[in-house]
Amino acid sequence: MSLEAETMTKERKLTLRFMSIFMVAYIGYTIPYTLVIPYMTQIGYTPSERGLILAGMSLVGIFGQFFFGYLCDRFLTVKKFYFGTMIGLVVFCWLAYSTTKNQLFYHFITIAFTGGLFQIVLGLLDAWTLETDPYLVLHYGKIRAFGALGWAIGSPMTAFIVNRFGYDKLGLANLVLTLLTLAISWTMRDAVKVKRKTNVSWNDVGQLLRKKKYMLLVVILLLMNIILAADIYTVIDKILIIGGSNRDISLKWSFQAITELPLFFLGGWLMVKFGGKKLLLFASVMYFIRFLGYSWANTPALLIAFSGLQMVTYPLLNISSKVLIADESPSHLRSTGLLFATSMSFSLATLISPILFGFLVEKFGADLTLSGIALSCIIPFILILWYMKMKENKVEA
Repeated sequence: MSLEAETMTKERKLTLRFMSIFMVAYIGYTIPYTLVIPYMTQIGYTPSERGLILAGMSLVGIFGQFFFGYLCDRFLTVKKFYFGTMIGLVVFCWLAYSTTKNQLFYHFITIAFTGGLFQIVLGLLDAWTLETDPYLVLHYGKIRAFGALGWAIGSPMTAFIVNRFGYDKLGLANLVLTLLTLAISWTMRDAVKVKRKTNVSWNDVGQLLRKKKYMLLVVILLLMNIILAADIYTVIDKILIIGGSNRDISLKWSFQAITELPLFFLGGWLMVKFGGKKLLLFASVMYFIRFLGYSWANTPALLIAFSGLQMVTYPLLNISSKVLIADESPSHLRSTGLLFATSMSFSLATLISPILFGFLVEKFGADLTLSGIALSCIIPFILILWYMKMKENKVEA
């Protein structure tokens, strides 16, 4: 076998290993996350109390991702921190779902850390994948497709566990899947880090934050993730308002995960043919159409049907944003760049969205709020056009 063929075989094996990790890990990730809002509703928490807990979840995610991204670059490892946060997620998931009594402070702490650690492990797994081998960057979409497949399997499984055994068994189910994930990934090599004479410091992080293209991209992703977060909160609220059930919510998650698969598998080809910037621009247009559909739908079935536009929104947003952020980040700050961008876009969005859209739903109703969210897509659309025209700037020392 030639050296080139041997290298390709190793790269394909590495890709297959990460595909298996993503599928099993994402089955596990659905357990602490997908039914957290119905769980809090069943306990009897008011919308404002749920909003407080969700805000705590977002704050843990915001600061946690930034902190762990910095630690990964400083100590030149992603794998070890990923394993550690996975174990932390198991502990807090078990505690969060262990009681259905109305104990606000207890659930504020346990659910906040469960949701926050969920966001952190997602970011660390992405960073580990993208920093292990350049071949994985090109094939990230295919790898992430197995995460979507895992989510499609895990969502109805989570609903089945709750309906058959109760919420208190979710912690045990999450433990089993976490142990399986650790077993599959234990022998995988760590991310490749750039070694320097001195360790990464906070001054290096400041260098990253002075990069104009990077920061504009973070702002664009924040705005798009605020819109995306409305799908997590406002759309689910509408399903419940018009008479939907946990089954409808689980079906929505599974249906979305299945529709993601084609474009995740085609992600590498799309990135080469069109580039990340054009994919991001197209995604903003499709989010506009998707949320107009949500505002018009008047049954759970129609809302689930329009959630199928996940096919041409989230995969394009996810793949393009990860690759663009990695490209904009200095090589010695790759983990910091990836996780800071995630914390300032997805996690901050999950803090803003339930508060902002919860107020708007109470004031104007779900339909008008969803129409307004659709119209707001014009803001990231314009900023992406600006980003596409920006020239590379040198980072100030």
